Amino acid sequence: MRDLPLGLAWQPGVARIPVERDDIVVLSGNPRQLSTLVLLIKARIAGAQVVWWGHYWSSTSRRWRQVLRHLLMTAADALLFYTDDEVEAFEKDAWKFKKAQIVTSLNNGIDIKDIRRLRIPYRARERKMELLFIGRLTPKANLGLGLDALEKANPELTLHVIGDGEMRESLQNKVHDLGLQDRVIWHGALIDEERIAAIANRCKAFLYPGEVGLSLIHGMAYGLPAFVHDMRTRHMPEIAVFRDQKTGRQFQYGSAVSFAAIINDTMSNPEELEEMSACALSTIGPDFTTKGMQARFEALVRALESRK
Repeated sequence: MRDLPLGLAWQPGVARIPVERDDIVVLSGNPRQLSTLVLLIKARIAGAQVVWWGHYWSSTSRRWRQVLRHLLMTAADALLFYTDDEVEAFEKDAWKFKKAQIVTSLNNGIDIKDIRRLRIPYRARERKMELLFIGRLTPKANLGLGLDALEKANPELTLHVIGDGEMRESLQNKVHDLGLQDRVIWHGALIDEERIAAIANRCKAFLYPGEVGLSLIHGMAYGLPAFVHDMRTRHMPEIAVFRDQKTGRQFQYGSAVSFAAIINDTMSNPEELEEMSACALSTIGPDFTTKGMQARFEALVRALESRK
């Protein structure tokens, strides 16, 4: 991807992709990628059917940009969003431009086959006072707020951090400044699910202080109740799997005090934790898995083929 002025981008070779009348062309729904928009026009001229695959809303969305996306979406035969919640929100949107098209979603998720094999039964009383964070260490994750909350929470709590990124050094410095060296364990970036499972299976809950996405599904797939903030518009679409008081607890956006209080209250209640764990597991599967995504994608293709 080549950067252009004004935050735009061009992907070499995309505009030259051959398109024929009987094709179904699935596009990444990003108006910043001018090469994709050229391919969209090329597909329409050829008479091919087009799927616009993207977010309805994400943590970085702005309303004017969303309206622009809606306008471009009218050129597609089908809209493929990340979650059913986004489909519902789109259908209610006053700025939705009317057009006869298929509107559906994948319920974006992860492959949980290995997780199902590796996870152990969740019994809150048998687990230590340990929390899990998994994700890239970027400003979006806002893990610094989680460290502030940990410093204010029960001193018996330990945080396991799986992930790496640009914020790692500054976060490690913050751990030192807060005196949390013995309470934060850094595992680095892991892609081996067996190694991840060995850590997740000892934790009581999952936390993500910032704008959570697929990390939430990863944690919940292990049956871990989740702690996330309460401003849903500042999350990624995968927040659709979260239900306050059901699959976890939410704290006041940006408040380490609220975060610490929620953690302390929930971690001391094993019955509530086990109810949340069961709800998390029932939520992740069959939806929000790659198998479910495949079935939904194939159903969309069949629906488009039936319209030819």
